[in-house]
Amino acid sequence: MAKRMKEEAKKISNKKKNRESKKKGKIENKPEDDKFCFDNEIIIGVTRKQEPAKNKKEKKKVEKAKNKGTTKRKQVKKANKKSIAKNTKNIAPEQQEKIMQKRKKKQKAIKWILILALLIVAILCAMFSPLFNIKKIEVQGNEIISKNEIISLSQIQLEENTFKLNKSQIKKQIKENAYIQSVIVVRNLPSEIVIKVEERKPAYLLEYAGSYIVIDKQGYMLEIKNEKMNLPVIQGAVTSTEEFKVGNRLCTEDLEKLAEILRIVEIAQVNDIYTIITGIDIENAENIKLIFESEDKVAYLGDSSNMNTKILMIKSIIEKEKGNPGEIFLNFDLNKKNPIFRERV
Repeated sequence: MAKRMKEEAKKISNKKKNRESKKKGKIENKPEDDKFCFDNEIIIGVTRKQEPAKNKKEKKKVEKAKNKGTTKRKQVKKANKKSIAKNTKNIAPEQQEKIMQKRKKKQKAIKWILILALLIVAILCAMFSPLFNIKKIEVQGNEIISKNEIISLSQIQLEENTFKLNKSQIKKQIKENAYIQSVIVVRNLPSEIVIKVEERKPAYLLEYAGSYIVIDKQGYMLEIKNEKMNLPVIQGAVTSTEEFKVGNRLCTEDLEKLAEILRIVEIAQVNDIYTIITGIDIENAENIKLIFESEDKVAYLGDSSNMNTKILMIKSIIEKEKGNPGEIFLNFDLNKKNPIFRERV
């Protein structure tokens, strides 16, 4: 019994020793990873993501590539500078100055192009702003054609953008009226349009199919009237009646005669007898006739020579033979012969 007790006591003591030795071995063999590491510890109030090893490696590769790229760029720039420096060293100073001037010009040109582009954008933005919508249309220089008719011909609309107007088209439309000789369209920014017109003035009449065609001093046909106006009627025109349309002009032969008529009219105006001239016959340029219906007289002038003297003689005879119908003859050499008045019986 005593032996058994001793053996059991040894066994128990051996077990205790084995346990203690195992504990010591564990402590001694504890890996370095189990030591305190800030990265592996959980700290209250701090969150830390553990990146996988693959991502770390990829980041390192990217950084290395970036560094390589920047170094390569720097190397290229340096090489370019060196090559430019070498090239410029080999070039004469005068050529170097020319090269520098060309570079400066290019830089200036680029700057101006950018400035112009910005200005164009700014102008376009302003142009299509409601600020430039038309609020007022003014007409100047019209005496015969009404303001409303001119605006109607122009086809300009209020609240239309002033920069959208086609000025040449507006001029063309207004000049469809034969009385309009010239047109100027002015933009008074931001919102006013001014239409300046110059009108043709009625000067003579042409008899046509029981009515009268009004023409100006340049031979343009302005309108057709049923009633006679207080203007001289031109007789003996050779222009074809097919051409008697508003807006048309007399033929070349009649325009040449019209130049002589204009000279006669101007002299008659100076001598105060233009208002009593009711007709001018230009059928025969060598024997022009003036008709005075209110005085019941006809004057035969011959050609257009000595016209000032002839008009003065006509005026004197009309005053002398007041109330006596008849004919005045001045179609000969007045230096050799006096004018003749033949009373009509």
